[in-house]
Amino acid sequence: MVAAIQNHIGSLNWGYRVALRDKNVKYSNSYGEFIDPHTIKCVNRRGKEDIMTAARFVIATGGRPKYPDIPGYKEYCISSDDLFSLPKPPGKSLVVGASYVALECAGFLAGFGFDTTCMVRSIFLRGFDQQMADKAGDYMAEHGVKFLKKVIPTKVELVEEGPPRKLRVEYKNLVTNEVSSEEFNTVLVAVGRDPCTSGIGLDKAGVKIDEKTGKIPTVYEQTNVPHIYAIGDVLKGKEELTPVAIQAGRLLARRLYGVGRVEVINFTSP
Repeated sequence: MVAAIQNHIGSLNWGYRVALRDKNVKYSNSYGEFIDPHTIKCVNRRGKEDIMTAARFVIATGGRPKYPDIPGYKEYCISSDDLFSLPKPPGKSLVVGASYVALECAGFLAGFGFDTTCMVRSIFLRGFDQQMADKAGDYMAEHGVKFLKKVIPTKVELVEEGPPRKLRVEYKNLVTNEVSSEEFNTVLVAVGRDPCTSGIGLDKAGVKIDEKTGKIPTVYEQTNVPHIYAIGDVLKGKEELTPVAIQAGRLLARRLYGVGRVEVINFTSP
């Protein structure tokens, strides 16, 4: 399965590159960084630098899994990015979080027959309709996912290297303050993602970011610098969903280049 998934991801990446080429879009597999409001420096994997200038820019760097500052998290836990690259079956699994990604991962791990527990600090699917979120949780419980509610992990430690590897997770009940522990083979952390906005020279371009979250405030995807736009998970206060980012990008392109009607995406419920 791992090989099939990696091959599928590779085919998707190749398909995107072909589509870009067919539309005469130059593709540069490089790390980009603003050096002034209209210029970026690109460095590829061989260290070769290239300078590019443009009238407009769109920042769509997405995010990376967030690892809380808890002993053992970075050493022993994985993220959803790692799940389909595991060399061995995950075994007894703990999913920390109740986000869209957390519940999705817990659901298919249980569906594959693995002993799966989901650790929930507060509520399911924060930001979503809570009646529907609770229905999703009830459905998952009926289909084999176990839930530890109102608890937070405090420590992850290696018990046995294995195989299979054994990890002990210590956690605290937020209602009773009772501390408990349980052993798992795999611990997957899905408590959100940090935006990839640091180290790309936004300060040199004059783009403001929220100091607390690192996200970019925008109005209709436009930053405080009129010719620089942003879409996707880097946006402050917007939905972190792939279909939303895709639609926002489409509408932005139409607005900027006069294709079809002038439309904006509505991030609020009617």
